[in-house]
Amino acid sequence: MDFILPAKRLAPGRSTINVHGPDQVKSSRKVNASARVAILCGILFLSGIGALIFETLWLRLSGLAFGNSVWAAALILSSFMAGLALGNALAASLRIRRWRPLYFYAVLEGLVAVFGCTIVFGLPVLGDWMRPVWQTLWNHQPALLALRFVVSFLILLVPTTAMGFTLPVIIEDPALRQTNFGRVIGFLYGSNTLGAVVGALLGEAYLIGAFGLRGTGLLAGLASCIAAAIALVLARSSGDMSPHSEFPLCLGARYRAPWRLLLVSFGTGCILLCLEVVWFRFLRLYVASSPTTFAIMLAVVLAGIGFGGIVAGAIHRGAARLNELLPVLLLLAAIAALLSYLFFPQNLAQTRTGVFDLSWRVVALLSVALMFPVAFVSGILFPSLVTSVQASVGDRMNSTGLTTLFNTAGAAAGPLLASFVLLPAVGYQWSLLFCSAGYLLLSVMVSARSSWSVTQPVGRLTIALCAGAILLMVILPYHRAESHFSHASRPYEIDEHGNVLAHVVKRIEGTSDTLQLLRRDLFGEPYYYRLLTNDFSMSATNPRNQRYMRLFAYLPLAFRPESEDVLLLCYGCGVTADALLHGPNVKRMDAVDISKEVFALADFYSGINYSNPLRDPRVHAVVQDGRFFLQASPRQYDIISGEPPPPKVTGAVNLYTSEFFRLMHSRLKEGGIATFWLPINQLKVDEAKAILRAFHDAFANASVWASADQEWIMMGIKGSGRKVKEEEIRQLWSQSGSGGDLRQIGIEVPQQLAALFVMDAKEMDRITHDVGPLTDFYPKRLTDQPWDDEASHRFALMYLAAPSALPRFLDSSLAATIWPETLNKSLESFFILRQTRYLSEMIGSNKLAELDLYLRHSQLRMPVLEVLGSDGFRLAIAERVAKKSQTPPLEIIPDLVAGALAQRDIGGAIRLLETEKDRGVSSLNDTFLLTYLYCLNGSVEKAEALAVANASSIKKDSFVDWLWGKLASDFGFHPPG
Repeated sequence: MDFILPAKRLAPGRSTINVHGPDQVKSSRKVNASARVAILCGILFLSGIGALIFETLWLRLSGLAFGNSVWAAALILSSFMAGLALGNALAASLRIRRWRPLYFYAVLEGLVAVFGCTIVFGLPVLGDWMRPVWQTLWNHQPALLALRFVVSFLILLVPTTAMGFTLPVIIEDPALRQTNFGRVIGFLYGSNTLGAVVGALLGEAYLIGAFGLRGTGLLAGLASCIAAAIALVLARSSGDMSPHSEFPLCLGARYRAPWRLLLVSFGTGCILLCLEVVWFRFLRLYVASSPTTFAIMLAVVLAGIGFGGIVAGAIHRGAARLNELLPVLLLLAAIAALLSYLFFPQNLAQTRTGVFDLSWRVVALLSVALMFPVAFVSGILFPSLVTSVQASVGDRMNSTGLTTLFNTAGAAAGPLLASFVLLPAVGYQWSLLFCSAGYLLLSVMVSARSSWSVTQPVGRLTIALCAGAILLMVILPYHRAESHFSHASRPYEIDEHGNVLAHVVKRIEGTSDTLQLLRRDLFGEPYYYRLLTNDFSMSATNPRNQRYMRLFAYLPLAFRPESEDVLLLCYGCGVTADALLHGPNVKRMDAVDISKEVFALADFYSGINYSNPLRDPRVHAVVQDGRFFLQASPRQYDIISGEPPPPKVTGAVNLYTSEFFRLMHSRLKEGGIATFWLPINQLKVDEAKAILRAFHDAFANASVWASADQEWIMMGIKGSGRKVKEEEIRQLWSQSGSGGDLRQIGIEVPQQLAALFVMDAKEMDRITHDVGPLTDFYPKRLTDQPWDDEASHRFALMYLAAPSALPRFLDSSLAATIWPETLNKSLESFFILRQTRYLSEMIGSNKLAELDLYLRHSQLRMPVLEVLGSDGFRLAIAERVAKKSQTPPLEIIPDLVAGALAQRDIGGAIRLLETEKDRGVSSLNDTFLLTYLYCLNGSVEKAEALAVANASSIKKDSFVDWLWGKLASDFGFHPPG
């Protein structure tokens, strides 16, 4: 590799003693220069590792201190980019005096290490210190936003400025003055970026999990220190080098900067970062939104840039040649952006309904197919631009700093342009087209007249590529976006048999997410809605979800009926908000969600028991990160309820940590109650225990409650709580709004509240004593590994099994403190009911045996509906449809039968089943049910006749043997011979 430029002629009067021949001297210089460049590449590789790890840590911790809303994240990113730009600006306008460049570089890396680690350790403390200031400015949001930007900028100023200075400074190494600048800048830039690839993957995949955020910060600092140490050793071993000229670069009136090249540098930085946001949004329709996914996607982009930089160094021949190739490279970027989208291998990502059932190998392949080509071309572009600018500016450090300054400024603008302008206005597909058009315009801007000459090979190539890019934009199938949206929604729209279940009623491409609202109709009327965020079902109004969502509200309302001020963190579909407003004394509710689009969808829901809570004058909707709201809002609450995204979704982990739960505790009034979601069906058992430990660390008086599922509810009381009177609890059932609501979700009597009990603080202590709590500094206590369904089931059953659950409740000090003993009668049957329903849903059951249990040993309606495949919402729709027709449609008869049995109207259910049989659509299961009901209603002869009539279609098996034996022993039934 030839790094040496032709030797300059010596000034008159100068002489040298040439011991070796000229060929030997040149060969020796080549070897020395190559070795030095290789060492410098290694230094920048280590620097890239440390810098990227620091960047991810700072952005993560800044989000905890300043908020994670889209505006806060934009401000923090802008602060980071502003610091880098300042370092670039200094490099563009200064020259190093007295210091050798490598000494100065070592100082810069030392500053990055020291201040980087200080920020990692100090940001959480700063957040606590600033809390009184945030609360003072809460009612002055513009001032609060500006202050957050200023504070974040000042905090990141020193290390980011040093980072922006490093590449321009190292290029000033005197030993590199005789090397080919274009080759050196390509290799150095590429090595630094490839180091960032390693930092992105190493930090997320191993370091944070093994050492926590603080330990990872120290290791990032160590990487920077090693880079500094190697630079110092190299500087000392290189002998005496003449110092740089002391005359600074003067950008005066006579200086003609290469503005076209600098504007192209700005544009390429802006477009690439804009594309990165668009790509990440697009890929989230296919891959799980987890921290590791983001690390892989970022690593692919950086790898493309890094390898492009290395290739640029390897192929460099001269600045004049590069000026001719710049339009070609820009046109190749435009074409690559379009082709990678057109040929995106969506079949690699199988349609799914899980969260983490897609392999990281597939994530990497999808990312490479979509992003690597453009990133690779961009990696070639930047060194080429720097080399072209250097031919005009002359000074290597100044030209590198000047080009990087404009590129960084563009990179700062790109994410803002994508997030706040393009995606909300035109969506991801048109955003991608605009970015491709941007590359096309830049190619025109940077090209000379000769670049379009048909007599030149480069001109013909440029014209052909330009025509190809325009043709691709014209013929692009603009309906293609629908297929990508449908990939995310299809699992919820169509079942495995191809039957349509639901349809999209609204789609929003917002500032941070793609939201799709699906509606499932039943008998021609809305049954429930499902809110998809990217590819994940974030919330739904189906009966199963409504039960636990409404219990987030009714549990604290039952134990603190005097509650007036309530706070809801994460709005979702508004189900919990609707239930909270049924509180008898609620005067104000603050509903906080990070997405304004979630609130915008509130008017699209309609249903049997739902009205838009945001139209209630007591509700105040706040678009804000829930954690920062708790830090900054001065208000205290009687109830705080939170149902954030699942813990393993990107950004959600910090809503499940000890620090977050302590914030909740601090915002409660004395005696106030907090409820929070714990989806153990989406966690490994030890991960669920880590969250339980974190919650209990914040709430000494903690407990867990659950219905017959694995959607558990953690409840914490600030203080000891108070004994609630029976009449206070019954008030929820006596009021029309809350009473009807509770019965609709299957909590039909107050005793069923007690049967939701899982464990209290004592039991939480026992099962988590050897488990570390989930904390801000150890977020990887939630892994990316799939959960174990069987282990989660065993863990849940251990606490839902009635023989142990009832004694645990009766022996609980919490129950003795807050629960009225007058409601303890007949509790056993309700605990048995929960266990039975749980086992039925998880492992299946003999439905007729379960129905017999409910009909003959309980007066509850909802278990009967559920065992027959219906629910209160289905039944209400079916009854409304039945009133509109003289003969009930066949599709509603099963729900009407279930409704009649829920009312213990055995005769009515029999008549409906007989009608169905007379119309020739009765199934074998209907025959079994009708046989059982005849016996239950005292018509054993009819049951026997029905069994004989259908004997030929009834095959002997364990269920039939059980049924005939049950009917014979209980009713004297004689099975057919």
